[in-house]
Amino acid sequence: MSEAERAKAVEGYGEAVGRLQHSAFRNLRTSIANVAIFFGVVSGWMIVTGDAEPAALVPMSVSILGGVLGAATYAVKRQPLARHLLVGAVVLALVGLAGTVIASQVSP
Repeated sequence: MSEAERAKAVEGYGEAVGRLQHSAFRNLRTSIANVAIFFGVVSGWMIVTGDAEPAALVPMSVSILGGVLGAATYAVKRQPLARHLLVGAVVLALVGLAGTVIASQVSP
């Protein structure tokens, strides 16, 4: 195998690995956004149907906001902004979920 063929094979391999990593990270970001959206939808449904306890309304509202940010990651195409929205969605969804659990444990 000549040096030119070897360099071309290494370059092709590097491009294939790069495409695989890009699609894997895209799928991971999509899955994370979907989880935040799910928590937001469930919290919104519980508020609308009246199943939410009064102490859990604020944390559930935070989860809804996290779901909105998760949905916004689909609309934004610029990578840095989409990542910031995703981090915000995860933080708000986790804070809302933790707050809802704490509120359900504290209330009688």
